[in-house]
Amino acid sequence: MKKILHIISQYPGKTGSGVYLRALMNEASKKGYSQSLIAGISKDDDLVLDNIDKKYFYPVVFNTEALPFSIVGMSDIMPYESTRYKDMTDEMFQNWEKAFSRSIGKALDEFKPDIIISHHLWILTSLVRKLTQDIPLVSICHGTDIRQFEMCPRYREYVLEGCSGIDNVLALNEFQKEKIVDIYRISREKISVVGGGFDSDIFYPSRKEFVKDRIRLIYAGKISCSKGVLSLIRAYDGLDTLENIELYIAGSGSGKEAKIIKSAGEKSKNKIIFTGEVSQAVLGDLFRESQIFVLPSFYEGLSLVTIEALACGLRVVATDIPGLKNFLGDTINSSGIIQYVPLPNMVDADTPDSSEINIFEERLKNAMKMQIHEFEKYGNVEDEKVFQDIKDMSWENIFNKIL
Repeated sequence: MKKILHIISQYPGKTGSGVYLRALMNEASKKGYSQSLIAGISKDDDLVLDNIDKKYFYPVVFNTEALPFSIVGMSDIMPYESTRYKDMTDEMFQNWEKAFSRSIGKALDEFKPDIIISHHLWILTSLVRKLTQDIPLVSICHGTDIRQFEMCPRYREYVLEGCSGIDNVLALNEFQKEKIVDIYRISREKISVVGGGFDSDIFYPSRKEFVKDRIRLIYAGKISCSKGVLSLIRAYDGLDTLENIELYIAGSGSGKEAKIIKSAGEKSKNKIIFTGEVSQAVLGDLFRESQIFVLPSFYEGLSLVTIEALACGLRVVATDIPGLKNFLGDTINSSGIIQYVPLPNMVDADTPDSSEINIFEERLKNAMKMQIHEFEKYGNVEDEKVFQDIKDMSWENIFNKIL
């Protein structure tokens, strides 16, 4: 049986790419693969890994003497304390590179993998390719890597040097595949569209009948402005004041943005509950107690959480982010289970034109009103073809496409 070395530069969880990593490890474990992991963690992190032998976990530990700064995150706002790539000094980068090189070398010597799966088409994946050319390297693009490539030109040459030699690249959708060809100069033949998935043991529809006189909307993800959470609160606040509607915001953020967003939520005339960071299992329970999922994000690679919400039978309001509509397909898109909200013009990858925010929030509010009305009138969408398409997105099927 093959030995898989998984590599991610940040915490192995808490973000979309972290969830993706854990899901692949879980599926590999079910199929009997031997596994190893290299990941960035903080000195104080209490990490539980069920699918690998402890001796084959090679952490790169931040907030230490060797790396006296927080984990460097693929997004500018992470659900934990982090450093931005664009803020790294040359000395910080050299220490970062040295620490990951040490862990990679150790894993190669001790674990001796047959295949490497590295997350993000970014600096670490490039470093992996430079350090080993004789082991098949598969890299998964999550979208944030493309954003970093556009926002941090100082690393482009470094990234291209190694990433051009990747054996296989996995894209989340066709739109992303074309971006990879254009930006990284990787041939189409090396790129497969595999999408994202959900854990069917956690995300499944409620077996209870909903009471239509109480409606819960829910957002799950990072608490940040680029995720559209502030716009969501303002749009939700614009709904008629109704006792039977509530909004749950599940997730965590950090820094000034998170404080501003929470303050706006506390001032809303309509009921908002911030749950904080929750586990996948708790999120599944929250989804089954909700009726409408809202994704107000200005930028996403694919949005695994939207797939998870659909798997729980929720109606969805989502921004028309590139690739999602194409990935979900005609059956789901035409069923009424999802309403798309056009994005405003963007100043850069995840910053909207401020002059268009009011119009965007009005559209978001109207889409929420429409889904509330549809739920009150018809209840849940019950279409076997829709749910069969959603079932096909399970992690088991995604893993089978990869290995």
